[in-house]
Amino acid sequence: MNVTSTPTSTVDMAGLYGRYSARFAAHAAECLAAASADPVDEVDDVTQEVRLWAAQQRRLPGWEGLQVMTDWVIEAAINEQQARIEVPVGLRPSGTPVAPLVDLESVRPVRIETAEAPSLSLSPAA
Repeated sequence: MNVTSTPTSTVDMAGLYGRYSARFAAHAAECLAAASADPVDEVDDVTQEVRLWAAQQRRLPGWEGLQVMTDWVIEAAINEQQARIEVPVGLRPSGTPVAPLVDLESVRPVRIETAEAPSLSLSPAA
């Protein structure tokens, strides 16, 4: 991994961003497209995570280090997505008959007739 010998600072991070931002985003989009992921939706997340990683290093990585870390971030995201179990909720298998709607009148609870409560009248008394 190619690293520079200067400590990380905001000036160095700004320089790293200025030198590699377009090339870095293009590399991330290319890797995402090769992995059958949507490069438009995911490229910002990948580049942000790699920039965060670069800022946490004692020495700033060079272009090769950014490329390697980009590949690692994409590989980890794909592995996480593939490991997630998807359960189709609300879908019925093909060929399953559709059950008719239940008659709502038969489901309603039976009302118990009670004595009528006196009603309050808002009209003035005569």
